Amino acid sequence: MIREEDIFVQGERRLGRYTVVILQYHEASGWMPSVMQLNTLISNYRIVLAPFKRKYAPATLPSHYIRSVELTKQGNYNCVGLTLITGDVLYLMLGTGNLLDLYDDLRVMKTPPPKYKFDENVAKRDIQRLIDYLKRKDTSPPV
Repeated sequence: MIREEDIFVQGERRLGRYTVVILQYHEASGWMPSVMQLNTLISNYRIVLAPFKRKYAPATLPSHYIRSVELTKQGNYNCVGLTLITGDVLYLMLGTGNLLDLYDDLRVMKTPPPKYKFDENVAKRDIQRLIDYLKRKDTSPPV
């Protein structure tokens, strides 16, 4: 579990905690939830995605790395789509709980922009590591 007191900077506060899975597109079966559940912490500055398995480091996505947040549907799954500044889209789905709560917390995170700036190189590596992990497991959906 992500401990807020270990990672929060001055002025940062928790908006919500969730267990999410990322939807992945598989050529043979279409959109499917990934096997790995992510402990997700949303603050007013960022989203932190940490696999429950300790061997994986958390990925931190500062709010300014997220271009847009939208409620959407992929295949038969209702989800929240996060379009990143890299052009990649992460589709987050809740196993339990209210998807609207996740969506609302992500929208609050996006506005107003945070006053704190995260290390840009670390944030870029975290985003790329997450995207690379997901692309190893599937192929991109047809356009």
